Amino acid sequence: MLNNLNTHRNYLHTIPEIALSEFKTAEYIREVLDKENVEYHCIGTSTVAFIPGESDKCIAFRADIDALPLAEESNNPFKSKTLGMMHACGHDGHTAMLLTFIQEIKLLISEGTKLKKSLVFIFQAGEEGAGGARFIVADEYYKSKNIEAIYALHVYPEIKVGEFAVKSGFVSLQNINLDIVLTGKGCHGAQPHKGIDSILIGAKLVEAYQSIKSRNIPSYEHFLLTIGAFHAGTVRNIIPGTVNMLGTIRLENISLIPFIQERMEHINKGFELAFDVKIDMKFQPFYPPVINDSNLFEKALKALKDKKVFTDVSLSGSEDFSFYSQNGTPGLLTLVGIRDEEKGHVCALHNNRFDFENEALIHGVEFFKNLLQENNAI
Repeated sequence: MLNNLNTHRNYLHTIPEIALSEFKTAEYIREVLDKENVEYHCIGTSTVAFIPGESDKCIAFRADIDALPLAEESNNPFKSKTLGMMHACGHDGHTAMLLTFIQEIKLLISEGTKLKKSLVFIFQAGEEGAGGARFIVADEYYKSKNIEAIYALHVYPEIKVGEFAVKSGFVSLQNINLDIVLTGKGCHGAQPHKGIDSILIGAKLVEAYQSIKSRNIPSYEHFLLTIGAFHAGTVRNIIPGTVNMLGTIRLENISLIPFIQERMEHINKGFELAFDVKIDMKFQPFYPPVINDSNLFEKALKALKDKKVFTDVSLSGSEDFSFYSQNGTPGLLTLVGIRDEEKGHVCALHNNRFDFENEALIHGVEFFKNLLQENNAI
């Protein structure tokens, strides 16, 4: 098993590709599937593989395949060969686990094991901000499969190698994308009275948005509002006429969405009246929250057997695994530990020094294999 994990993860780590542009990654995945004589269907750079069983009822497993636009600074000997890109969220590990899992199943079948249910394997493009899962759930090939449960693993650097985190209910938060353009009036930096300072007003606007959390949302609610990009001007002595901002909101209670949108629009209107600016905002709910199915949660606990399991861990980020459950398919997202302080693998997800040992992935593959039994698939 480890040899296969090493082969897959080491190569994939060298060829990181950003969302919906994972051409080399998709080619590699399909080459492995061809060698294993596994049927598959292509949806852009996503690949949906299928191994038939005695029943048309299917158990599905998903791995995301895309990387991030970060310059890698890890000590991995199989470092990224793509300038300015790296697998900083562990999707190379997810893909390596799923490919190895397929190879383990093929080995079991060759040794005489019968599949009672059919199996679907999803190598999904574009998890990082592109919502690639949307295109898979809308595809006729995927919809033709009688999927009764879908599972996914995500590497997690907050817990140690060999440990897992899984819970019933909310696992990750609703994502809302914010695109904001504030238009004032440009002028010479030495004559600010002749313009409307978009930078000064924009900074105050960011501060005002933060009052939503501190003054309008109950403290017990999971709610975050972050402005992650603030772009204005090109030279030191000109006050620019426009500020462009990009932001994100994360929350668990989706019933708050209309109120939050209304509150932001009221703040914008107030600033327009007070400062004589114009504010255009796109408020775009995107990834729904991931809600783990309670029955699949119980099966996961049985599959994890003697492993140390945390049942109170949630992700503050968002995950498009949520789209697979929107049509009523029960889903379960589980976190597999990769933290190894002795080897220095302690960096958070989306950090340019993020890394882990391939051996940590063995526990994920074994978990998937145990789920076959708990779902009466073998």
